[in-house]
Amino acid sequence: MMFSRLKALFPSITGPLGAIALVLAGGFLLILGIGGDAVLAYRDLLFANFDSASNFALFLNRMMPLLLIGLGIVFAFRAGIFNAGAEGQLYLGAMAVTVTALEFPNAPGPLLIVLSLAAGIAAGGLWAFIPGLLKLRLGVNEVVTTLMFNFVALLFTEYLVTNPLRDPAALGGAMSYTVSKGAWIPEIPGLPGATIGAAISVLLAPLAWVALFRTEWGVNLRATGLNLRFAEAVGIKAERQILTAMLVSGGLSGLAGAFCVLGLGHRFEQNFSPGFGLMGMTVALLGGIHPIGVLATAAFYALILNGAGYMQIDTDVPRSLVGLLTGFLVLLMTVRLRRGREPG
Repeated sequence: MMFSRLKALFPSITGPLGAIALVLAGGFLLILGIGGDAVLAYRDLLFANFDSASNFALFLNRMMPLLLIGLGIVFAFRAGIFNAGAEGQLYLGAMAVTVTALEFPNAPGPLLIVLSLAAGIAAGGLWAFIPGLLKLRLGVNEVVTTLMFNFVALLFTEYLVTNPLRDPAALGGAMSYTVSKGAWIPEIPGLPGATIGAAISVLLAPLAWVALFRTEWGVNLRATGLNLRFAEAVGIKAERQILTAMLVSGGLSGLAGAFCVLGLGHRFEQNFSPGFGLMGMTVALLGGIHPIGVLATAAFYALILNGAGYMQIDTDVPRSLVGLLTGFLVLLMTVRLRRGREPG
């Protein structure tokens, strides 16, 4: 039984790894072709994250939002709906956790953390739930509404952080007041600077796999995504499955924003995300819309995003090479996703 489950997971792991290996080989030849030091460039790109504890902490912190957002998109996609609004859900989650932590500064630390995280998850989930409801009730395309909701969320949070929540003493742009230390989530023991949110996000990946592929709820959700009419015909409440998937999807993006505030910056910053929502969608695609694949590709994506900076410092290879490589990865994984069977 265990062997058969591992065998079922094998394509979800080998697919992304094969595409990554192919693209990296092409990038290596490209660097050689332009006369660069390909060995040193790839050494920095792939291994500089492990040169020190601080580098590894930065790697984990970069991986955390990519993984959570990617997992959220997997749930929505498996239900047959494309959630393109992760960036807005991320921002609303970060703002909700900031407001909650600032409103109850004297609450006991553990209680404040739980309340703040719950607020972040709820805000992100609600922001995804509304487009799902619009799609089911009015037939509005969810890609359009989730993308529009991104702009609404970014403008709304911008107003809050530049007006009622702005810390006038903060330098470097619009930032909120710092949340009380009781709301800070701890660091990973032995890794100063690495938020425990990164460890939690890694643990959520296998839990997401179990939920999708080893529970009745997951079977019903995937059946809805494969054929909504058939799902309804066999007694599955398809609309409920879609709305639940959007709640989970947005909630995970909101959780990513909450971890960014409580574990990293300890305040809401207007431009704290370099585009995590779009990156998370890329990670979900590269991972074959599978939780285990998303875990692998989120780690790889964070690895090369951070490694690109180290590579550019030590060699003449520009960090834009990473953008080229990830573009090819998306192309390869898109072809695989269209041609492959549903992994489980």
